[in-house]
Amino acid sequence: MLNTISWQQYITAIILCSAAWYVYVGLRYYKPEISAFLKIKSKPESSIPAVANQMSVVMGEAKPEANTGLYEPDELIFSASSPDDISDQTLPKGPSDDLLAEAQVLAQACPDKTEFLSLFKLLLNKYEVYADEISLPAIIKSLQLPFQVAANEWPLNFAS
Repeated sequence: MLNTISWQQYITAIILCSAAWYVYVGLRYYKPEISAFLKIKSKPESSIPAVANQMSVVMGEAKPEANTGLYEPDELIFSASSPDDISDQTLPKGPSDDLLAEAQVLAQACPDKTEFLSLFKLLLNKYEVYADEISLPAIIKSLQLPFQVAANEWPLNFAS
């Protein structure tokens, strides 16, 4: 029996069944949208029941509750403003600021120069990923140390 049906007949039947299905769904669930698209004016349904149209008053006059009225702008009271510490010149802290702060704490904790330098090299290893953002000479220049460190004793880069 299936041998008697050609592919053309099968595809035609599938297309017709699909078209019929989509026409049904469109008319069943999307009737207002389709009629608006086709500009077919349907009879507007009233949201008020027919019985309510016969009555002169459906409900009483709406009145605001006590103490919920609007105030004039002059009557509004705001607290005094206080300035914040943010200006156009304020920049967010970055890894160089963090390194400088940690190195300063390290300098206060280590009174010995050799111990400080060895721990400072370990600290530099932590910040090696930010090497392109941090100026090592600027950090060294900004440090306030309780002892003197010669220029040749400082690490020259993050990898040393």
